[in-house]
Amino acid sequence: MNDNASLPERDLPPGRHRQLKEHLMREIRQTPESDGVRAGRRKWLLPAVGVPVAAGGLALALLVGGLPGGSDDPERGRETEAGRTAGSEGTDRTAVQLLTQVADRAAAEAPGDIRDDQYVYVSGVELYLGDESREREIWKAVDGAAEGLLRLSGDEEDIPLEPDPMPAPGSDGTSSCYRFLETLPTDPEAMLAWLYARQEEGDADHDADQDAFVLIGDLVREALVPPEVAAALYGAAALIPGVTLVPDAVDATGRPGVAVARTDAYNPDTSEELIFDEESLELLGTRTVALTDIDYEDLPPIGAGEVTYASAVLDRAVVDEAGTHP
Repeated sequence: MNDNASLPERDLPPGRHRQLKEHLMREIRQTPESDGVRAGRRKWLLPAVGVPVAAGGLALALLVGGLPGGSDDPERGRETEAGRTAGSEGTDRTAVQLLTQVADRAAAEAPGDIRDDQYVYVSGVELYLGDESREREIWKAVDGAAEGLLRLSGDEEDIPLEPDPMPAPGSDGTSSCYRFLETLPTDPEAMLAWLYARQEEGDADHDADQDAFVLIGDLVREALVPPEVAAALYGAAALIPGVTLVPDAVDATGRPGVAVARTDAYNPDTSEELIFDEESLELLGTRTVALTDIDYEDLPPIGAGEVTYASAVLDRAVVDEAGTHP
């Protein structure tokens, strides 16, 4: 996130996010590729959960204890035949257990009273390969009707964001506003069906499972997600084939956590991760990790395990005006 020209793309509705990531990967590769494949890191955040921390920390310690893939393991705890589970063929059993715990915590959080004229505020950090980390603050109208605001460290001026209103009734449109998120399914299987229905058809490289996993990340990163909806999103993630556990992840600020990951179907030499705090099970951030040694044209070699993108969520709140702090 280094040039202002790319910033509006990061605030498109979730249905457009798939294209943005591949744009970033094309820039890294410095080779031409066809359009229509997903890009960029973005968005949204699960609300904080209010269940006692100690029990979750103990359960998580039991969940990850003894797993292969410490920091010296090149596979970093990713899938093994013994770890596959019922529920989704090819999904790591321990990843399902983690996502189930995260979903339970999300569902236990009581939703607050939020007015249509308020704004969801999220602050965080993003770090791209070869760049300095950059702080990011965003304000979005709860009902999507008013203009939002984006503030980036190092920029002298704030960036106005277009309103993101509720889609018309009966349409298949999406929005990032809280009121729209309230309308999403609260059952994991129904949520997964909704995620699949949001994807663009007609792309020869289309991968429904990958797109669903990425969209979940988009929907929990830079927004306030109603608790039951957040629980359904994480429950849906547990149903996607190929999701595995990474017990030693860190976010863009260096905070340690445990992650669920999926090898990127569009860039199979990388993995997409959602990182959670080991005790609170709150979402810390996301990252993209090289699974093998990679040689990109005109760039230094990337080693297996190197992080090519990372994000961290630092604060989240509801405020009365765009540009103000909690």
